[in-house]
Amino acid sequence: MHLQRSGPAPAGALQPTLVIEAGGGCASSTYGRLQQVLSAKYPVISYDRAGMGWSEADPEPFDGQRNAQRLHALLEAAGVTGPVVLIGHSMGGLLNRIYTGLYPERVVGLVMLDASHPDQCELFRQPLPQAHLDAERAKRSAFQAGGAAPPEMAPFEAMFADLPDVVRQLKATYTPEAIDTMVSEHAGLPRVTQQAAASPDLGARPVAVLWAAQDKLPAGTDSASEVQRRWPEYQQDHAALSTRGRVQLVEGAAHMTLVLLPPFVQQIAQAVDLMMAELGWSQ
Repeated sequence: MHLQRSGPAPAGALQPTLVIEAGGGCASSTYGRLQQVLSAKYPVISYDRAGMGWSEADPEPFDGQRNAQRLHALLEAAGVTGPVVLIGHSMGGLLNRIYTGLYPERVVGLVMLDASHPDQCELFRQPLPQAHLDAERAKRSAFQAGGAAPPEMAPFEAMFADLPDVVRQLKATYTPEAIDTMVSEHAGLPRVTQQAAASPDLGARPVAVLWAAQDKLPAGTDSASEVQRRWPEYQQDHAALSTRGRVQLVEGAAHMTLVLLPPFVQQIAQAVDLMMAELGWSQ
């Protein structure tokens, strides 16, 4: 398992470490800017789920509880034994609910970033288009064999022009094997939504919900249209899991730009600052 740690060491055994849980099909490098900004003040960890980035693949079907157990063991192995604040983007929000249910004594706060909702289960049952997957694998194989960078790499190079290490990481993890993991995660999402829905509420932990209104889902199916319509309601549901939940619409952000572009990442950092102050760790 691959883990990236940055920022100052915890000031004491009770200072929370921020742990970033990536969205579906994303490696930890996607959150390089978010990690850089947050680690200016706080200890931050990101990691690659099995089969993503530099973490070895898991031959078993994707499962939220097994993922939580693996993350817990990874944190223990890295010496992170104190409290954590979980930051989950997209599917990462579901995984963080599952982790909190299994290890409630460790989690003192959660940040939901345009997080998925258990009611999306039916949408997740729709298979990914095989022709697109095959083309994507072939394109990535050619790139890793020394071919030209695909056109979709250019926007990432522009967005991370000031973070060349992140660009190198993104290119290194742009592999055909990551597509296989993406397919595995998608196939396991109905089970993950069930596990998240069965997890306990979040009690009195502070929960910050930041969401984006643009570019939610591709059109074309009734279930996608229904998810799009209910997205604001889903975000309110996340906050209602806690007696200390807050919801914030990040104006102008889309599902991915929320965690990529500096103005939006700064708003996430401000929400984290507020939460850390609530927890007694203001800077």
